[in-house]
Amino acid sequence: MTIHRLLTPLERLLPRRLTARIILSMVAIVVSAGVITTFAVNQLVSHHLRGELITSGEALTLALGESVANALVEGDLAALQEMVNATAANNPDILYAFAFGPATPIVHTFPNGFPGDLLHVVGHVGERPGTGILLATEFGVVRHFGYRPLDGLPAEVHVGFSQARILNLQRQVTGFVLMLTVFGCAAAVAVTYGFSRLALQPLTELSRQVKRLGEGYLDERTAMLADDEVGDLARAFNEMAERIQESIEQLRLSEAGYRDLLTAAAVVGEGIALICDEGAEEGHFLFVNEAFARMTGYTVAELIGSNAAQVLHPDSVATARRTWQAVKATQQPPDPVELSLVNRRGERLVLETTITLTRYQGRRVLAWFMRDITQRKAQENELRRRNRELSALNAVASAMSEILSPPQMLERALEQVLQALDLTVGWVVTLEEDGSAQVAAWRGFDVPPTSDFPHCLCSAVTVEHRPLIVFGDDARCVARQMLRHGGQPLCHATVAIQTHGRVLGMLNVAAETPQVFTETEMALLGAVGQQIGVALENARLWEALRQREERRSELLAQVIRAQEEERRRIARELHDGIGQSINALVFGLNASALTIAQDASQAPRLLARLTASASDIVHELQNVIYDLRPSLLDDLGLVMALRWYAEERLRNRGIDPVFDLPEDTLRLPEEVETALFRIGQEAITNICRHAQATQAWIALAVTPDRVHLTIRDNGVGFDRDALKAASQKRRPWGLLGMQERAALLRGHFSIDSGPGKGTIVQVSLPLGAHEP
Repeated sequence: MTIHRLLTPLERLLPRRLTARIILSMVAIVVSAGVITTFAVNQLVSHHLRGELITSGEALTLALGESVANALVEGDLAALQEMVNATAANNPDILYAFAFGPATPIVHTFPNGFPGDLLHVVGHVGERPGTGILLATEFGVVRHFGYRPLDGLPAEVHVGFSQARILNLQRQVTGFVLMLTVFGCAAAVAVTYGFSRLALQPLTELSRQVKRLGEGYLDERTAMLADDEVGDLARAFNEMAERIQESIEQLRLSEAGYRDLLTAAAVVGEGIALICDEGAEEGHFLFVNEAFARMTGYTVAELIGSNAAQVLHPDSVATARRTWQAVKATQQPPDPVELSLVNRRGERLVLETTITLTRYQGRRVLAWFMRDITQRKAQENELRRRNRELSALNAVASAMSEILSPPQMLERALEQVLQALDLTVGWVVTLEEDGSAQVAAWRGFDVPPTSDFPHCLCSAVTVEHRPLIVFGDDARCVARQMLRHGGQPLCHATVAIQTHGRVLGMLNVAAETPQVFTETEMALLGAVGQQIGVALENARLWEALRQREERRSELLAQVIRAQEEERRRIARELHDGIGQSINALVFGLNASALTIAQDASQAPRLLARLTASASDIVHELQNVIYDLRPSLLDDLGLVMALRWYAEERLRNRGIDPVFDLPEDTLRLPEEVETALFRIGQEAITNICRHAQATQAWIALAVTPDRVHLTIRDNGVGFDRDALKAASQKRRPWGLLGMQERAALLRGHFSIDSGPGKGTIVQVSLPLGAHEP
């Protein structure tokens, strides 16, 4: 395995043809032999010449030393210079020579003076020249010899021999051997090419026959049946061709049956396509039947050779690829898969498909079987949409059928809507009677959201009365608040919650993309908005009725308590006031009877005093009767009774009454007069007790069908919201009583006040149903 890994890169560098590889091998052998021969010859020549140069140099140096010894001792410079020059001139290999003695300076052969870089060899010589030393000089490589010819005296002789002759001879030998190598390579190429052509010719012929067999010439056979390796290969080729021909024939028969099967499948509406799964045509159609062609709108000829991805819908390409990969991995057909195609007209078709792996025309293919279920899927989707719509409406209706307060009902309805649409974020905005808006229910927010109605884009739905899709880029939008608290950017659909053409609020559901809100989803939201509108109206009416009944029950209890209190007050007044006065009158009568019996002249005085006491008793009785029901109301009507009661109560408290009343003779239905008098009585009493006013205005206006009473003061007023939030013990029972009296006669009651703004009480009652 290691050898194979090492040879694989080399295999890529070698030529493909066997002849070229053999020639390259022979050339490599010849070149290797030439290189080895050149190296060996160079080593031999260099060794021989170096030995010859050392022998010659040692001998010449010794001879020069012997000849100049006397001249060095005697200091004969002329003889010394002549012998040095003669030695250098007689031997062409000598580049330089110099000598010096104890009495002579350095005598040399250098024409331009003695070079300073040779001074390092002076003084470092022995008594014999030896093999010399190699120096790199400006003349090239020099073998330098030196020794001392005079024992015990500082005298030296130096000779430098050039290495140029040795190097030139080495170059000549190398060139000759290389030339022989080139001729050897040429001869090896020629001989190898001829031999390889002769040896490989049967293989070349066999290769040609194999190619023809591969091209479909199944009758191709070879006659090269020699008793060698090529003959064995030829016999194996003939056997293979026989088997291939038999297999092809069987394949043709099976393909004919396979085509019949495909044609039969097309008759029953099954589309079939074979997709190549290997080679350059991978992913292309190799075969399609007529049913598949009709599905796509293309002809069979147009589909053959085209890529399968061209007819697949972009949403189905990834699913198809995963399915095909699973088939190739498991070799088993998977469960049916739904894929979408796009036909020639651009229409999207939904297909139920199954895929298996097989072979066709000798290639591995994916057999794709499909049935058009577009119409069935459309019906299923429509049925599913209707079921979901009905389920959502039923869930909302079920949630709203419970007896809940409006906030509780909206919470349940929003929860059911989000479940039906498979969403998590939503909110409901309700519109109050004063035009304000509040978020009454929400889901998916970490903190309670706030509405910027009517400045947000969502408010347009209250004007256009149609569903809208609002994107979260509006800073005033409720959905934007989720983004500020770390949530995802959302868009949302908003629909009006309305009933009888009146908008009660807005239903909002949010998603990350507007594609969620299809036309079907918006229609469903519109229907839910209508249903919630009816339910919200009913819930509000039910809540109002419940509150009214609660107030009526509380008021009835308060009336009963007031009646008992009034009875106790009357009993106390009769006992403490009138009862004591009558007892005093009785005592006075008894005393008067005794006095008159003794002195009859005292009778007028006593009778006058008793008459005054009786008058006081009658006056006290009249006050009690007026507190219960003034006789003026029955005798003279509402106008006089109101004027009398206001004058009686307000002026005693320093409050100036201002009247705007019709003529005193006006009479109204008894129940209307009683209700208006009691309401006015309570309003005047409240002014006296709480208003701290200096002036009060009382106005009564009558139209053909209604009567309007207005009582206004310039007092300190009060906070209406704080009064509404008062506890049970501090309930404004007087105001509730006035409101209830007006409601019993199908009238309208209102009160307007504020700290430092005074108070205005208005009541309007119908007259038509009560007129005699």
